[in-house]
Amino acid sequence: MSLGIYVHVPFCMSKCPYCDFYSVVTRDEDMKERFTERLVREIKESSTYRTPYRSGPDTLYFGGGTPALLSAGQLCRIMDSVKDVFGTENLREITVEVNPGSTDLKKLKELKEAGFNRLSIGAQSFDDQVLRRLGRTHKSGDCFRVMEDARQAGFDNISLDLMFGIDGQSMEIWEKSLSTAMDLKPEHLSLYSLEFQEGTVFTRLLKEGKIRETDPEEDRKMYETAHEELLKAGYEHYEISNFAREGLRSMHNMKYWSLQEYLGFGPGAHSYMRSDETGLGRRSYNRPDLKAYLEGEDIRVLSDPNDISDDAQEYMITALRLSDGVLKEDFRDLFGVGIWDFFGDIARLQFESFVQTGHAVEDEERIALTLKGFNVSNRILSIFV
Repeated sequence: MSLGIYVHVPFCMSKCPYCDFYSVVTRDEDMKERFTERLVREIKESSTYRTPYRSGPDTLYFGGGTPALLSAGQLCRIMDSVKDVFGTENLREITVEVNPGSTDLKKLKELKEAGFNRLSIGAQSFDDQVLRRLGRTHKSGDCFRVMEDARQAGFDNISLDLMFGIDGQSMEIWEKSLSTAMDLKPEHLSLYSLEFQEGTVFTRLLKEGKIRETDPEEDRKMYETAHEELLKAGYEHYEISNFAREGLRSMHNMKYWSLQEYLGFGPGAHSYMRSDETGLGRRSYNRPDLKAYLEGEDIRVLSDPNDISDDAQEYMITALRLSDGVLKEDFRDLFGVGIWDFFGDIARLQFESFVQTGHAVEDEERIALTLKGFNVSNRILSIFV
């Protein structure tokens, strides 16, 4: 399997009150240039510490933050450094995240001509009142404009992010946003239920009683409605939160859900690489510290190497997020024994109880969660931890 490369660009125009990803609000163009130079240097120096890879990357993903706050020239320099170090022979999917209002037709044309071939657009909603509540800096009209510009620039693989379960967002508002998104015909949609993460403004407001959490039944109704409508529109529900046209799953994100190797660059980025000697994984991450990063400090933190139980557990709790589930033959190829031989009779019986209630399925080839099971996925995945 080929490697994935993730590049974290931590800059934002403003900090969204629900977001716990590492980001820095800045308009300092000099800082962005220094960041670009430092990131290129990190990528070029990566051969001094990374586990040797068996083939060059097939995916490159620019996330954030808002990567499109860098200029097209800066993004292209970073991409070129990845190509110089790792090669381009296998590179098939190059994604950049953009927010409506953070890019324009000229930049999108430059990115497309440079080799970027997939966009992930953080629309979140097509209702202006919901966007204001989420602290977004764009309006719904900006979503239409960026989609139009992206198509005009030649992008034919576009993903839209939408959020549901938001205080004040009725079912009617959610269905309208969903319908509008489908009318735009993106190749991919990611749908996220609002979560209250520690350290965010929304969590503080929730504790102060200034906003409310959506009723769990209403939240699940929104999710199931989206599932039904998107399947009718020809999308495949291939992962708990993700839908795609046939053949257009996110290649990069599939690496996270199938325990494939990936390297992350930039402050806050994570990596997972396997040892050539043992075949087992080891995780590492860059500390989320832009100041230290720009000053040239080594911010990489290595975890202890995985043992076979760590890899097996991680594989199960990520792969079961996929509608395909876990193929028994794949598990045996990776770990040398069958799923239930590895996890034991207690785990098998616990999983079987979810099969009996319609939350999961098992046959000779695989085990998987159903839509009903996706709704309580954490309970089921805990069997394997």
